[in-house]
Amino acid sequence: MFVRHAICPQLLTLFLTSFWHLVDGTQLIDPRIIGGYVANIKDLKYLVQVSTDEEICGGSLITSRWVITAAHCVYNVNLSDLRVIGGTSEQGDQNAIIRMVNLVATPPGFSMKTMNMDVAALLLDQEMSGPSVQTIKLAAQPAPPGKLVKVSGWGAVSTKSSQTARQVHSVLMPMWSTAACRSAYRGKQHITRSMVCASKPYQRDSCDGDSGGPMVYRGELVGIVSFGFECASQLPGVYTSVPVVRRWFFDMVEEYS
Repeated sequence: MFVRHAICPQLLTLFLTSFWHLVDGTQLIDPRIIGGYVANIKDLKYLVQVSTDEEICGGSLITSRWVITAAHCVYNVNLSDLRVIGGTSEQGDQNAIIRMVNLVATPPGFSMKTMNMDVAALLLDQEMSGPSVQTIKLAAQPAPPGKLVKVSGWGAVSTKSSQTARQVHSVLMPMWSTAACRSAYRGKQHITRSMVCASKPYQRDSCDGDSGGPMVYRGELVGIVSFGFECASQLPGVYTSVPVVRRWFFDMVEEYS
């Protein structure tokens, strides 16, 4: 199982090096969005980077001080090391808006082995605002099977690349039904209620480096990049279902705001 997570040698370098790493005996591979296109933060104002000196993930701004991302992005990460970066299309942009994180919450049901409930809520130290910053609504209903969803991030743009992209990219791909998703992963990984699948096999997919980033349908957040087996293969990428975790997220906001 490949969690879609990237390590970089230095925070906010223009290009980040891919890596091999082990989590629970599982080997991770290089980051990439496959089959996408160059995007602009003006069209993705909710998109943020969730970074440390060694790691980069994506996230989505839900309120001016709350970000939603993948739990595996903040697993065993020191709170003081986390930075949330918004308002920019590029890695390394000196005009980016940078915020520290006051609190990280993850569900008790999350584990790196099962990837069930792979979601985290981050409370920023101050409001994030700017001309290219905007919140996004958490979807109450999933995107129907076959409908196109948009996933965005800074993952590398080819299967042979060892670097992530300087400019943010997006990819459009179809949702899979729960039955098709579970059938594809039978014998490989248990697909829980908190998981949904999307990809165009061998052509369009998210991958390591895009972890925590948004899956959007009709202007609402319906999924969070979680994991997969290889990238742009016959197997779809797996995403945390926002309609399933949305109540938990709002409970965290209410409890800690």
